Amino acid sequence: MIDFKQVWLPQIVQYARLISAGQLENEWLGRATATTSVTNPDELYEQVFDDLDADDVWTKNRDNSGLPKSAVDAIDRFLAALRNMDDSDAGRVVTSATWATAKEAGEAVVTSVV
Repeated sequence: MIDFKQVWLPQIVQYARLISAGQLENEWLGRATATTSVTNPDELYEQVFDDLDADDVWTKNRDNSGLPKSAVDAIDRFLAALRNMDDSDAGRVVTSATWATAKEAGEAVVTSVV
C-alpha cells in the first residue's frame, strides 16, 4: 500500500507543480531539456494512475485526508483532468481544453495543499 501522506500526496503535488508551471509541456515540446521521467502524456498517465494507483489511494483517503475542502476539490479536478487526457500526442494534449483544466487545477493543488 502506498503511504498517502508521505508518498502519494507529495507526488501528486509535484506533478501538479510540473504541469501548472509549464515544465512538462516545455519538455514535451522540446523547449526545455528533460529533467523528469515524465517523457510524454502516456507516461504521465502511467505514473499517476498505475504507479501511484491514484484512483484507489485517493478514494480511500479523500474523506479523511485532513486537507481543506479547497485542496480536496482541487485534487478531484486535477485527477479528473489527467484521467480525461486520452491522446498520446504531446502537441495536441498541451493545446487541449483538458490540459488547460489540468494546469488550472494543478495550480490550485499547489496553492491549497499545505
